[in-house]
Amino acid sequence: MPRHRDNRPQFSRPPRRGDRESQPPAKFYPLPEKICKSLPTLGNNFNFGLYFNKWLPIYLKNGFSSYEFQTKQAEEVLKKYKDGICPVLQNLLRQKHREIEGLIQAFANLGYEPLIKADYILKTSLIIGLGNVHPTERGFTFHWTLGLPYIPAEGMKGVVRLAYLVEKAQEEPDFFENWAKEDEKFWQYLAKPFGRAEKENGAERGKVVFLDAFPVEVPELTLEITTCHYPDYYGGKRGPTEDQNPNPLPFLAVKPGVQFRFVMLVSKELKDEEALRKAFTSALTKHGFGAKTALGHGRFEYAP
Repeated sequence: MPRHRDNRPQFSRPPRRGDRESQPPAKFYPLPEKICKSLPTLGNNFNFGLYFNKWLPIYLKNGFSSYEFQTKQAEEVLKKYKDGICPVLQNLLRQKHREIEGLIQAFANLGYEPLIKADYILKTSLIIGLGNVHPTERGFTFHWTLGLPYIPAEGMKGVVRLAYLVEKAQEEPDFFENWAKEDEKFWQYLAKPFGRAEKENGAERGKVVFLDAFPVEVPELTLEITTCHYPDYYGGKRGPTEDQNPNPLPFLAVKPGVQFRFVMLVSKELKDEEALRKAFTSALTKHGFGAKTALGHGRFEYAP
């Protein structure tokens, strides 16, 4: 009787203690075997976001498999981005900007016009998606299909919305009370451009549309460092004593100097455009986008 062929994917396994090999492999990929064999031959034809989020190797440490993302491994990731994928992304990025121009025209047919359509220079490193779920616990946001850094529209809207309220409260200090209570005056002011949900005293459609912000040129990535001063404490082994060795943890960031193109569309029904324009400028130059903005990250400057 012929044997049935097993077509199920074969996964590579981590090296185990007791393997006959005198020196087990230092790393392995938790992926189907066919994909593992293809990884060394990827060249520059792959999605870097997929690589960073799904294909990073696992290292054997003290008999257990774990993700290592120290400076050496992080620099390997940067090299793969710079040498492997950057050269082919520029054409895809130009195509994406042409698609955005098509979106702007489509919204114009619906009564929306660009209030902001300009390039801004990144002045301090941009850290997007640091809290994303990631094996190294230090994530980063890459565009799903292009695999390059970008600023999602929903994140942009949240920062501009905050700046819009802050600017109002600075002009009218009494508005802080309305903001704290989220009373009707608060919602009347906020809902004009941004809308509100049914649970927020009745649904109202917003009059502002944000588009994802993409870099004009393929940006460089760099490494930033956060230091864990009590690794044993956070690992649940003992208290935060002073004899523990600090553990520097690198994470990805967009290097300053690159220009991003921002687009904010408003309905022709919206009257108070100047307040919204001021809030947008404040969001980019004062509040910042992404993580660690309190330390000065994620700030932009207008590129004339």
